[in-house]
This record gives sequence, C-alpha cells and structure tokens, in this order.
Amino acid sequence: MRKADVLKLPSMPMAGPSYPAGPYRFINREFLVITYETDPALIRAGLPEPLEPIDQPIVKYEWIKMPDSSGFGSYTESGLVIPARFNGGEVNFVSQMYLDDDPPIAAGREIWGFPKKYAHPKLEIVKDTLTGTLEYASQLVAMVPWATSTRRWPETVTSRVTRWRRRRSI
Repeated sequence: MRKADVLKLPSMPMAGPSYPAGPYRFINREFLVITYETDPALIRAGLPEPLEPIDQPIVKYEWIKMPDSSGFGSYTESGLVIPARFNGGEVNFVSQMYLDDDPPIAAGREIWGFPKKYAHPKLEIVKDTLTGTLEYASQLVAMVPWATSTRRWPETVTSRVTRWRRRRSI
C-alpha cells in the first residue's frame, strides 16, 4: 500500500476502518432536551478555561435518537451540555456524551473532538410517556419521563422539558 492510499483512509485499522468516509448525514433525529438549574460551583468546576459560566446557573441534558445516520446506522446518544461564555459570546460546552454504538463514538472523538463513551441511552415512547434513560456500567444513572398526552410537567417536578422534536435533516 502506498502512502497516498493510506492518507485516503477514513480511519484505522486499514483492513477495517472504525468508521466510514464522509460526507455524513444525520436525518430523522428525535430530541429530548431538559434544562435545569444547578449549583454554580459545579458549573464552574465542569468548565475548562478559558470558558466562563453564563449568568444563570443552568445545564442541559439531552437524548438524541439517530435512526438514520449515513455509515453509522441507527444509534442513540445522551449527554450533558453546559451553556458558557467564550470571548464574550455564548457557546455550548459538551461535557459528556454516551452512545450505544462504536463507530460514531470513534468518529465523534477523532473527527469532531466530542467526549464520547459507550453506554446504553434510550429514547422511547412507552404508552403515552416519552422516556429518556441512560444506563452506564449496568446502573440506571438518568431517567426523564414526560407524559406526551399533556406535555406538561407536574408542579412538583423542578426540571423542565424545553423541547422534543423530530428533525428531518441537517
């Protein structure tokens, strides 16, 4: 194999690349994103320099069902996003991501630099309830049920669902 052939590979190993060559399309995605307030000290501890916390101490936890992703097939991911400030502008810092498929984990880390790990996130409708769960190391570590018939949180629930939508393409 010549150097030019090696440089054309999308990833390693040569005999069976970890993920396919692009371009990549992610269509028919489904999202559940919750936004909640937390301890400002925890936000500060979770942001690397030079990022700064925004004024309101909020974070977002999301589930994304990816049923049709070119070259990756169907998978689900879940993760924590911290709104922050960088050079005076607002940005979203992706703190943690958990996926249930190896190729998008490798591509996410190597191509886009996302902090992806293997786990078992799920986004599904059970009867009239949209439910996002995350299992890691055989432990349920996150769960958000949302009754889709009302799409309202009970007053006793402090977290708030900000959106659930299906996207056709990027």
